[in-house]
Amino acid sequence: MVRMKYFMASLLTAMVVAHAYPQDLWTLEACIQYAHDNNLQVRRQNLQVKMAESNFLYARAQVLPTANAFANYTFNKGRAPNFDTYEYVDQAFEDGNVGIRSQLSLFNGLSTYYTIRQNRYNLLARLADVENLKNNITISIGGAYLQILLNEELLKVAEDQLEITRLQVEKNERLAEVGNLSRGELYEIQAQEAREASNVVRARNELEISYLTLAQYMDLDPDQISAFRIEIPELSIEDGGYLRLVDSVYADALRELPLIRSAEYDLKSTEKGLAVARGGIFPSMSAEYLYYTLYSNISVSPEDPLAPYHWMDQLQDKGYQRLSLSLVIPIFNNLNTKNRISQAKVNMLDARVNLDLTKQTLYKNIQQAYADAKAAFEDYEANLETVRSMEEAFKYTEQKYNVGMVNSVDYNLAKNNLTKAQSDLLQAKFMYIFYAKILDFYAGRPIIL
Repeated sequence: MVRMKYFMASLLTAMVVAHAYPQDLWTLEACIQYAHDNNLQVRRQNLQVKMAESNFLYARAQVLPTANAFANYTFNKGRAPNFDTYEYVDQAFEDGNVGIRSQLSLFNGLSTYYTIRQNRYNLLARLADVENLKNNITISIGGAYLQILLNEELLKVAEDQLEITRLQVEKNERLAEVGNLSRGELYEIQAQEAREASNVVRARNELEISYLTLAQYMDLDPDQISAFRIEIPELSIEDGGYLRLVDSVYADALRELPLIRSAEYDLKSTEKGLAVARGGIFPSMSAEYLYYTLYSNISVSPEDPLAPYHWMDQLQDKGYQRLSLSLVIPIFNNLNTKNRISQAKVNMLDARVNLDLTKQTLYKNIQQAYADAKAAFEDYEANLETVRSMEEAFKYTEQKYNVGMVNSVDYNLAKNNLTKAQSDLLQAKFMYIFYAKILDFYAGRPIIL
C-alpha cells in the first residue's frame, strides 16, 4: 500500500514536471530582473524620484525672472474717474488696460543657490534609495533561490533513501514468504518505508512552499506560479579560506553600497538646507519691470479733439514703462528665521547620526555574515567527514543485516543517521554559499550562481 502511494505521488510529480518542461526555466538573474521591473515598492520609490526631480527643476527655475501679462476691461456707469483727465465724470463709458510685469530676484542670501544644491542632493538620495531597495530585493530573492536548491537536494536525499528502503522491503517480503525472516522484522522495515514516504511528502511540500516564497518575492503573476520552475545550476563549495576579512569587505561596501550613498546625500541635503535657512538673515534685493497701457472710449485725441480716437492708437500713445529695485532688510519676523535655522540644524544632526547608524549597522551585518559563513564552512567540513563515516557504517550495517547479524532496529538507526548527516551537510553547504554571496554582494559584486 505504501509503495502504491509512493508510485502515485511520483507519477503526479512527473506529470507536473512534464507540464513545466515547455516553460522556460528561470535563472537567478532572470528572477532578480523580473522583480526589479515589477515590484510595487520599486515602482513607488521611482515615484519619489520623479517628485525629487520635479523639486530640483523647480529650484533651478527660481533663478529665472517671472513674466506675467495682464488685461482688464471695465464698464463704468455713474460717477467714475476718467484717467485721461484725472477727473470724475458722471456718464457711462468703457475703459481697459493691458500690460506685462516681470520680476527677478537679484540676491536673497544665496538661498536660491543652496536650495538648488539641496534639491540636487535630495534627488541623488532618492535615486540611491531605489538602488538600495533593489539590493534588498536581490538579497531576498537570492536567499529564496538557494532555499529552493537546498530543498531540491533534500527531496532527492529523501527519495533516494526511500528507494533503498523500498528495495529492502521487497527483499524482506520474499524472505518472509519462505520463512527466513520473522514477521516482526518485516513489519519494522515496512514501518521505516512508511516513515520515509512521509519524509518525501514533507520534503516535496517544503519545496513547493519555497517556490511560492520566491514567486511572492518576485511579485510573479498568479497565473504563472503553477508552472514556475527555476534552473538548477551545479554548485560547488569553495575553500573557506578565500573569505575576505570584515574590514576589507566593509571598506568596499562604504564605496559601493547605495545604502551608504543615500545616507550621505541626505546629510549633504540637510547641510544645504541649513545654508538656505541662514540666508533668511540677509537682506534681499529684487528688480521689477512693468509695461502698462490703457484705453477709454471717452478719450480725446491730443492731435484732433474732434476726430475719433481709435483704441489701437490709444494703446500705442498711452504706453508706460517702469523699472524698479526693491530692497528688504529683515529686522524682526517673530523669530521665524531663527526657528528655521534651529530646525535645520536639528535635521542636519539627525542626518549625521543616521549616517553613523547606517554605517554601524552595515558593519555589524558584515561581521555577522562573515561569522555565519565561517561557521557554516567549518560545519560543512565536519559534516563531510561525518557523511563519509556514516556511509561506511551504513554499508557495514547493511551487509550484516542482509545476513541476519543485526536486526531491523539497528539497520534503521544506521540508515537514519546517514540521512541526517547528509541533510546536515547540505544545510551547511547552502548556508555557506548564501553568506559568502552576501559578503560578495556587500563588496559590490553581483549575486551569480
